[in-house]
Amino acid sequence: EQCRGGFVAYKADGSLTIFGATETDLYTMDNSSFAWTKVSKAGGPYPAISSTDQWVMRQFNNLVIAVQANVPPQVFNIVTSSEFEDLDGSPPQARYVDIVGRFVVLSGLLSNPYRVQWSGLNDVDGPDSWTSGINSSDFQDLPDGGICRGVAGGETGIILQDQSIRRMTFVPGSPIIFQIERIAQDKGLFGPYSLVRAGERIFFFSAQGFHRIDPGGYPTPIGRERIDRTVFNDLDKSNLQLFIGAADPRNTRVFWAYKSVNGDTGRFDKVLCYDWVLDRFAPIKVSGEYLLPMSQPGITLEGLGTLFASIDDMTTESLDDFPTSVTPELAAFSTGHALGFFRGANLEATLNTAEQGTDARRLKVRGFRPVTDASILYGSVSRRDTQQAVPIFTAESLINAVTGKCNMVASTRYCRGRVRIPAGTNWTYIAGIEPDFVLEGKR
Repeated sequence: EQCRGGFVAYKADGSLTIFGATETDLYTMDNSSFAWTKVSKAGGPYPAISSTDQWVMRQFNNLVIAVQANVPPQVFNIVTSSEFEDLDGSPPQARYVDIVGRFVVLSGLLSNPYRVQWSGLNDVDGPDSWTSGINSSDFQDLPDGGICRGVAGGETGIILQDQSIRRMTFVPGSPIIFQIERIAQDKGLFGPYSLVRAGERIFFFSAQGFHRIDPGGYPTPIGRERIDRTVFNDLDKSNLQLFIGAADPRNTRVFWAYKSVNGDTGRFDKVLCYDWVLDRFAPIKVSGEYLLPMSQPGITLEGLGTLFASIDDMTTESLDDFPTSVTPELAAFSTGHALGFFRGANLEATLNTAEQGTDARRLKVRGFRPVTDASILYGSVSRRDTQQAVPIFTAESLINAVTGKCNMVASTRYCRGRVRIPAGTNWTYIAGIEPDFVLEGKR
């Protein structure tokens, strides 16, 4: 069935447990056979999750806590459990869960969507774990700012509402438990699952566009006059459960998958990448059901026997593709409900330069030299004589293997360069182009 949530939990011995969720059930994956086993409470099924929600899971010590609004919070001990069960202490039903310090924090509560509630200190699964006033367990009603759409955890928590953002800071020994202060007004979370915590940084999409929050800082726009209007107009706002953010564990990048207005039902069809060191965005065209950081289970040579009858039957290129240790990376559930990594051949890449030109003189374009290690590449340039005209691109020119240049001829006042690297081409960088342009009328 369609994936409605996924998570990986890490054990003390370095091994891991992978979880997946459907509309009505929870599963774990066998690390040797890659088969899925149902681990729903009492064999399931659960009441169906809302069409606009996803299962959310977090790890606290050896416990994995899974929530959706229509069932009590579920808990699974990755060392001893064979199936999920209700989290002890009668916590409220909630849409979202995260870890702040040594507390489990629930938000999007079914009974009171304006409240956040937290467990006892380092105690989440006991008869008194969620009793207010015992072991620092408590709750806070938020008087304004709208519904609480999620909490980004860490040493301090960031509460994101419809129109307000607050910081919650643990105060040891104080009866208030958490000091909660507003850090942004008239700015909140648009799309609950677009919230991403990448190390000490937090990224999210509000009605005003993409933002980041640095440690101890305040929301800073990162997509203004760059990508915000494009994404907001392209986003299917009736399917925000498919607007899913995830951090790349291996790079300084975060990714947002989303369903466009023209996308297929039940799947995202576009992904936006942001590198916070380069401060650059890039769009990716790929489809799937759920995006998440994941680790491949370690497999021994003996364990490969359960996957393939012989070495000749292996679908991977090398035995090195089966690590014996945990290696986190970005993953997704495909449109065929299969979990996999982004390890295939390169997709086709298209890159455009900024437009150059002047009304004073026309330009004669003779081509350009791409600065890249791609051996196969096609180049073209756009042309138009006024800013009001629609740019028209020349026919593509294959890069010359001897000169490294894409040759073409065009006469224009304004132009931009475009390169297209075909799918499957091996390449690692492209830094720009060296233009061969001269003022028209000169040789």
